[in-house]
Amino acid sequence: MRLVLQSASKPKFFVPLMLSALLSACATDPKSPSTTSVISAKVAPLAAKDRTAYADAIVSLGKGDAKAAAASLTIIAEANPGYLDVWVNLAMANYSIKRNAEAKRAIEHAHKLQPQSADISNIQGLIYVEEGRYKDAEQLYLAALKLDSKNASTHYNLALLYDIYYQDIAKAIPHYENYLSLSNQKDEKTEAWTEELKQTLSRRSAQ
Repeated sequence: MRLVLQSASKPKFFVPLMLSALLSACATDPKSPSTTSVISAKVAPLAAKDRTAYADAIVSLGKGDAKAAAASLTIIAEANPGYLDVWVNLAMANYSIKRNAEAKRAIEHAHKLQPQSADISNIQGLIYVEEGRYKDAEQLYLAALKLDSKNASTHYNLALLYDIYYQDIAKAIPHYENYLSLSNQKDEKTEAWTEELKQTLSRRSAQ
């Protein structure tokens, strides 16, 4: 085994904060086909009076100030209950600051507005993991992949679920590999960790 693999650290769950930009772009990014699936008639545009505040909140979220973003997005969401993007980003902001109950309420509201979204199911899965509901999280990740088989972050989070919580590296490895092949940026830590898991699995098979 190469020394670099011995020092490989376990990856953490992938929090898709890129949704901040993705969903505020009116769900037209071709890299995320899930966001262009069935959109409920309940979805409404953002009120003009709230657009500046919403844009500022998204900037705060992008800079890592999730607490400030959550405060602003909560007010905007209450005033715009049919605006999908604000609920998704509110869920992500609250998840980032460990307000899981608030995150759950927000993402469940988003799910009612758009029931068939891989990104929304992925976020729901993250929250369920925090609650210890691993089987429910697995089902959400699998459902997300049925909607969008090329959703890199879902592959990553499902791999971690199998790896860390189920201790089933045989199931985890293919999803790590899918994540690496679909990701838009190089992830050397996950590459090293995946290689280490493959070598571990190989040793087990040889015993």
